[in-house]
Amino acid sequence: MHRAFAGDPAARRACAIAALDVTRAAGTSTVTRCYAEYPVKILTPKRGIDSACDCAWAYAVNMGGGLVSGDASGATIRVDDECALAMATQGTQKVYKHDTRRWNDDVKTREGDEAWKMGETTSALYASVGQGGLLALLPDPTQVFADAVFRQTQTIDMHENGSCVCVDWITAGRIGYGNERWAFERADVRTRVTVNGEPVVVEATRLEASSRVSLNSDVSLGMRMGAANVFASLIIIGPRVRELAKSCGDWARALATRHMAHGGASWVRASADDLTQTDPQSKLFVSASDLPLPHPGVVLRFFAADTESVQDVLRSLLAPLASQLGAPPYDERGGS
Repeated sequence: MHRAFAGDPAARRACAIAALDVTRAAGTSTVTRCYAEYPVKILTPKRGIDSACDCAWAYAVNMGGGLVSGDASGATIRVDDECALAMATQGTQKVYKHDTRRWNDDVKTREGDEAWKMGETTSALYASVGQGGLLALLPDPTQVFADAVFRQTQTIDMHENGSCVCVDWITAGRIGYGNERWAFERADVRTRVTVNGEPVVVEATRLEASSRVSLNSDVSLGMRMGAANVFASLIIIGPRVRELAKSCGDWARALATRHMAHGGASWVRASADDLTQTDPQSKLFVSASDLPLPHPGVVLRFFAADTESVQDVLRSLLAPLASQLGAPPYDERGGS
């Protein structure tokens, strides 16, 4: 873990807040270590969703209703050989406004980069997946409020025969609260997947309100994002999810082809009030990038007009995982 975040002490501190180990006990995947301190709490259901399925489930919860300026939230996860873990959440992760008194160019000039980052809200995760293991990261979206400064970094280090499914998504904010859309100061999210220590996927997104990133300083981030209110990525890699990766990639390419024949993502240029179409997939755009051999997989990227469109698609695409996880992702809570 220390190598993964060698130059990032804030991420290392966040990863030390919680720890979860899944190893084989009595022939099944079992949570054998579970530790957390404020603001993180990890729930591990005593009764499996499907006792016949060899997979442990855990839910990460941020106490206090969300993360405030300067908070750190994170975990270190270990999935042993031939084990499986589904890691979910119990609701949207909220990131509240930044403490503007600690965020200005004068502080950066006087005290250096670390002072410039004071008050940044940090979320970090380090996970290792052993031979034949499977890790499914299935969080609810992160909702970044107005004036917030948020950074998330994740590293998943797998054995060459390990597998992972990783969902990561961010929403525009409190859309129902005075149409507060993409009003945060900055959101920086990054996921890195390595196999035997070698990078295979580096997926990074940075959204910033600063006029320095726009050719037109009068155009806000909300205007630049158009009608899109959700941005998401889905990483699928490894032998245990090879068929899932293929089916998801095929679906994404077929949908993209169909959309390009009918205006592509032209709906993004419409105002939110003009989006009256009822078909969720008409308000969603997706792209797919295949991962090369010897580590076959796929990376899907979505942007959509609403959270429900993405959640419905994730629920549909990941339904085949139920046979390995014991319950369909994003549809399991009634049985847990």
